[in-house]
Amino acid sequence: MAKLVIVAPYYEIATYLWNPFLRGWVKRELEKRGAGTILLWADDARRDKLFDAVKDPDARGVLGAMHGWEEGIVGQYNWVLLRVGDSIGPEWKKLCFAPVSCLVGQKLVPWLVEQGIPAGIGEVTEYWFTAEKMQHQGDDPNEDALMKYYLLAEYTFWYRLAEGFTAGEAYRMMIREYLRQAALAKQVDEETAYYVSYDAQNRKFFGDPDFRIREGVETEVQYSVHVEVNHRERTDTVVVHGAVVTEKGYVSGGRVKVIVNDEKQEVELSQDGTFKAALTFKWERNERREYDVQIIYEGNLARGYLPRYVETKVVVEPTTVPTKLEIAEILTERSGPVVTFRVYGKLVDAKEQPVPDREVEVVVGDGELRRAYTRTNTYGVFAAKLEKSFPPLQMKAIVTAKFRGDDMYQGSEDSKVAEFPPNWDVIWTVLGAIAIVAAAVALLLLLL
Repeated sequence: MAKLVIVAPYYEIATYLWNPFLRGWVKRELEKRGAGTILLWADDARRDKLFDAVKDPDARGVLGAMHGWEEGIVGQYNWVLLRVGDSIGPEWKKLCFAPVSCLVGQKLVPWLVEQGIPAGIGEVTEYWFTAEKMQHQGDDPNEDALMKYYLLAEYTFWYRLAEGFTAGEAYRMMIREYLRQAALAKQVDEETAYYVSYDAQNRKFFGDPDFRIREGVETEVQYSVHVEVNHRERTDTVVVHGAVVTEKGYVSGGRVKVIVNDEKQEVELSQDGTFKAALTFKWERNERREYDVQIIYEGNLARGYLPRYVETKVVVEPTTVPTKLEIAEILTERSGPVVTFRVYGKLVDAKEQPVPDREVEVVVGDGELRRAYTRTNTYGVFAAKLEKSFPPLQMKAIVTAKFRGDDMYQGSEDSKVAEFPPNWDVIWTVLGAIAIVAAAVALLLLLL
């Protein structure tokens, strides 16, 4: 069993606030995840105890909350625990070293990695935190409404490491959790949110990202991600296909958690080790959209399979869809000089799907035009009515329907020639007048 050394001095305000949670909540949660613990509490937080603890053949990590400076850390009563230049034995070369200590990321942790420690995390500036009260039992981070944001973020690293994830995977998950907790804290206390985010930016990883404190069968998550865009519904569906494999083939059984922009979906691995997840997101504007994808295989320690964590991003660039507007039918009716046009048609996209609730402009004539505006219904169908005067002998007119496009759909138009009868009332009147004139002329000729 992998063991973790917890160094928890208890002698002044910062250690009074933080370290009860190390003795209680953190120790308990690590043990729930299958890690043994060696607790160096209060007066036991001294150099000789630390060096003895790491000699345990099962020791795989050192964590805790201690004051530090660029080249070292101190324990109880500011006793020096470790500093640059100390003699580091081979027992240190199997440890992850990641205390919550100011400034140790500048020299101490990089130096330890140079000496052969596989992996470590160090704060390159001061580590700041806020607290609601002075006294804590330390059994639950929710005891302190402000400290919980730091605790839940920081110990994501050690909990994930205890579960079998690599140090690099656990570190990336920890930083994500810091940023998530900062966003949650912003709803409660701006100062806390600022310092949670500040600490995340200054906690740096050193060493081998593939270091693990557990042994088992290495796994790999193979995956592909694509986005299905539905312009009509204004949705993106992020589809993740994948498989969990080992050197010997697929891993069957178990679960995979897929997280996209904080939305989660858990899916079962099929018998051939594959999985599929699909998460749908609504959007308002057709603009560049980015999706942050995390895939977590929790592993199966009973069968020896180690967990795996991968992350990627997928970007959806704004696109517009071609449309086709078609005039299906034009009905005309003439009453004197005025012709009534009833125009029917449909607007569809490139896949022949209806485009609803879009404005269509219908224009009749050349020269002096008549316009009408209408909208497509749920089925993409539109209807418009226009009236326009024409000369008595004109029996045709061009009718054009136009969709001008918007942020999602490209514009399109269609034109057709509409036919209608002449103005017979005027024609007969004119013909009658002509006949009368002709008769009068003929009569006059006879009289002459």
